[in-house]
Amino acid sequence: MNKSESLPLTIEESLPMVESYGLEEVQPPAKERLILEELIEDAEQKEKILLRYRAVAEISQAPDTLKKEKIKLWADRLGVHERTVTRLCEKVGNEGVAALARLTRADAGMTKGSKLWRGKTLEEWKKFIEDKYETGNKCGRSMSRNQVFIQVKGHATLELGLKEEGEYPSRGFVYTVLNPLVQPNKKGRNPGQGPGIVMRVLDAQKNEEEIVVERSNQVWQIDHTLLDNLLVDANGETAGTIWLTAIIDTYSSCLMGCHLSFVGPGSHEVALALRHAILQKHYGPEYELREKWEACGLPEYIVTDKGKDFLSAHLRRVGIDLGIKLRRRLYTEQGAAIERPFLGIKNEYSSKLPGYKGGSLAERPENTENYACICYEDYDRKLVRHIVDHRNTHLYPKVKNQTCQQRWWAGLVGGKPIMPSNERDLDVCLMKETDRSIQKYGCIAFECLIYGAGWRKDDAGLWRYDEDADFLKDHDGKVSIRYNPSNIVYILIYTKEKNGQPSKYLGTIRAKHSEERDLYRDEERLSLKEWQDRKEKRRKEGKAVDQSSIHREQLDLTQFSNEQVSAHRKRKRKAKEVRGDEQARITRASNHSNVVELPVPNASRKSKKPSKTATNAGLTDTAIVESINEQSEIQVKPALYVVPDWNEFVEDGW
Repeated sequence: MNKSESLPLTIEESLPMVESYGLEEVQPPAKERLILEELIEDAEQKEKILLRYRAVAEISQAPDTLKKEKIKLWADRLGVHERTVTRLCEKVGNEGVAALARLTRADAGMTKGSKLWRGKTLEEWKKFIEDKYETGNKCGRSMSRNQVFIQVKGHATLELGLKEEGEYPSRGFVYTVLNPLVQPNKKGRNPGQGPGIVMRVLDAQKNEEEIVVERSNQVWQIDHTLLDNLLVDANGETAGTIWLTAIIDTYSSCLMGCHLSFVGPGSHEVALALRHAILQKHYGPEYELREKWEACGLPEYIVTDKGKDFLSAHLRRVGIDLGIKLRRRLYTEQGAAIERPFLGIKNEYSSKLPGYKGGSLAERPENTENYACICYEDYDRKLVRHIVDHRNTHLYPKVKNQTCQQRWWAGLVGGKPIMPSNERDLDVCLMKETDRSIQKYGCIAFECLIYGAGWRKDDAGLWRYDEDADFLKDHDGKVSIRYNPSNIVYILIYTKEKNGQPSKYLGTIRAKHSEERDLYRDEERLSLKEWQDRKEKRRKEGKAVDQSSIHREQLDLTQFSNEQVSAHRKRKRKAKEVRGDEQARITRASNHSNVVELPVPNASRKSKKPSKTATNAGLTDTAIVESINEQSEIQVKPALYVVPDWNEFVEDGW
């Protein structure tokens, strides 16, 4: 059967009940009702039009008391809003049934603006949006459609002075302009946990526990992420990417503290981030902060994943000393509170900086290394400002009239956080170093730097030793030091742990000087990474210096020494040979003494020698004597005497 034969030719044929409703009174002339074959050829569209016509017919003939119910009923059937059904009825009443054939707008596909926009024309706004997107995705950077809208809103409110939302392009208009340039990832949104926050965790004995989060500083979550920016050192050479350890308050989603490090994070980095989160934050004018980072205090619980760095003995000791309960998440999905800020930092901060390499190969810009130009200090300052002025100032998702930091204040019990009694209580969070020996005048060597306990600057700015200020003069042997890698100008001195007794805080000492004399004259802050870069720079500069003369001198000196030793040995051998020849010459030239044989006084001419066989056989003394008697007689030669004067000898002897 043909499709055209299966459908009615007119609406009157498809709806025989229309006559009973008196539809002719509200419909335009009949020539406008013939819409199925004259205007619509697609069968599916015809079915949609018939369904709409039934809706309009039933609603228009319904009593006034039932019209709202009919509109709501047909809105559910058509899958549209109630206002759409109302407008459809009004359109049929004004334009006739032919208005049902227009399923799409006449201006569909056109980029339309608003007459209320100010500051720029429609074309200027479109060009501004496209330029921002193209510029933000050059030079190793990445910018999303949402970030372009933030740029538009900031430009309109801060630079053009526009206050109302309708005076500048909306988010939908920005997305429409950028649709030809970018294809957004269509991912289903996570609906979240609902109004309440319940966490299922494991304690140290792996027992399950349920925590109902009801207040601020009740549950903190800690995790790490590798930021997607290539940094450079002070020389402009690539230093690598950096790790971020962040702490989030679960109740308010406020970022409490963080720590940056080039090395893979461990328990020490976690402890440093925890120390930063607990203490009050104070930043100088170089950070250019408009808001204050007020979040601080001691938490009740710390919830982490099952990483080894969160199960270390160091972190357990930190929890015991500070009275914090350490727990692990039972389900991975409960870590969304800490993973969401990481995603925001990546999209709203890291992607806007040069040297952005992306989290995956698919989104990695080309030639990322060529655009890396940001050092650690600048990166740290900009990240702190992003957290304070952007991240913590965002509206809390579930409460639309509070920022994250305002919700943190509102959720505190008693209106203020619980703080440690002394900052020294948090020294357990500082990174520990191996034991160091106390040198003369209270000095300690660390990282090629000299720290002095009793050294003070005089009025001329020179270091002088003050014995009264040397608190290490009575401590012989070794001490334990602790330091903050972000500032090694000062280190903390502790006694060594002995016989299970905890170490005791002695004092804080400052770097006295270094190989570069003026390095610490004015500086009060220096990170360990920066100092290591400086040392590496000096080593490289030293290797670049031409020292071939030193090597040549040493080689020549060694060769000269070997030659001299060899010549000396030859001279000694030659001298020995010469002395032998000279002695022989002297002997030949002199008168030799006559040699005569003289009898041995009181000695027998015959002598017996014990047999070798008898001796080896281990015979007795008697057997040995008998064996000697049996031996043949041995002729004993007379002793030889040298006679200096033969004539005198003859006269005396005769």
